[in-house]
Amino acid sequence: MGEQLLTRLLIDNLDKMGQDKEGEFILKNLNASMLRCLENCNKTSIFCVLFNLLRRYKDQVNQPKLPGLIIKCLLKLSKILEKVINELDIERVLICIHLYLISIDHEKKSNNDDMGIRIVKTLVHEMVKIKQHSILESYKIVQDHEVEDKHLNRWIRIILNSFEANPPPIQNDRPSVGSASQQNTQQNTFD
Repeated sequence: MGEQLLTRLLIDNLDKMGQDKEGEFILKNLNASMLRCLENCNKTSIFCVLFNLLRRYKDQVNQPKLPGLIIKCLLKLSKILEKVINELDIERVLICIHLYLISIDHEKKSNNDDMGIRIVKTLVHEMVKIKQHSILESYKIVQDHEVEDKHLNRWIRIILNSFEANPPPIQNDRPSVGSASQQNTQQNTFD
C-alpha cells in the first residue's frame, strides 16, 4: 500500500487535474493517507518497507522522484525515532539498512545513493544516541549476515566514540526548567 501511495503522489500535474481543483483534493488526500501510514503502521515494518523500496527504486529512470519521496518519509520517521524506539525491532531495521547499503556501488554513487546514505547516517546516529552501547547487541545480526558490512559498524563506533567524548544530554520525561529558547538550544545540541 505504501508503494502505491508513493507512486500516486508522483503523478505529473496531479494537482492541476479537473476543473474544480479535484487534483489538488486528490493530492491532499494521498499526502494525508501517507502520513497516516507513517504514523500508525508498525514502525519496524514501515522502516523495512521504505528501505526495500529505496533499494528497488534508487536507480529507476522512469520514477526519478520516487527515491527522494521515500527519503522524505524516512526523514519524517527519523524525527520521531526517540518516541518509537521501543516499538522497533532494531535488528530488523539494521539488517534492512545493511541490505540497502550493500546494494549501492560505493565507487559510482548516484545523487539518490548519496541522499540515501545521509538518511542512513541520520537514523543510525539517532539509534545509537538512544540505545548507546546496547546497539552493538542488535548489530550482531548484521555481523552474521553472509555479505560483510563495510559501513555500519564503523559508523556506530564513530558515533559511540563521539558520545564518550561528549555525552548526549540525559533525556527525562519531565520538562526541564528554563525558558523555551534554553530548551530549544539543549535539544538541538546533537541535531
